[in-house]
Amino acid sequence: MSSSREPLTRDRIVDAAVRLIEREGVEAVSMRRLASELGAGTMSLYNHVPNKAVLVDLAAERIMSEARPYHVDSDDWRDHFRAHARAVRELARQHPRAFVMLATRRLSTQAGFMTIEAALQNFDRAGFRGKVAVGMMRAMVSYLLGTLMREVATSPELGGIALSPYVGVDAAAFPLSAEVIDELGTFDHDHEFEFGLELMIAALERYREPD
Repeated sequence: MSSSREPLTRDRIVDAAVRLIEREGVEAVSMRRLASELGAGTMSLYNHVPNKAVLVDLAAERIMSEARPYHVDSDDWRDHFRAHARAVRELARQHPRAFVMLATRRLSTQAGFMTIEAALQNFDRAGFRGKVAVGMMRAMVSYLLGTLMREVATSPELGGIALSPYVGVDAAAFPLSAEVIDELGTFDHDHEFEFGLELMIAALERYREPD
């Protein structure tokens, strides 16, 4: 009796790439590895996806398209700014191994422009437009990328490694460090995310254009 095999399609290849990224990170992705995962010949994948770079973009787009849009019952730009940043954090926690890929790919697709458009709308509410709005958006991305990469990397529940506390600090040589050694050795990710977010909002208020 002959057995039928599920046909190879672009969607199957992208789904397999997303699963591999979620397990092992984007570095694990290769056409040969995915062919093995799918039980197909390596060259057959190229009939559906031209190269690895395009495949990684498609995987990023797939994950981005599944992100839930935030909702806020407010016209205050600060509430929208907070909600958007928290939605990005939720996405990072849902896809910790894929987050750096998501944050560093330039997606010229509907999924990619949806998050850009939402960010620019928030800056428009605050009175920032044009080049200034783009600069502010990139500053926000830099903050989110940095703080969320650290959260993912130091959270065992997200696949990261808990950092060991500092020991043996020379209080005479480093008095200020010794004074806060307990704080330096621990992370409160919820508090630190919100603290940094409020600093960003305060900076935006400082440079906000007059109404």
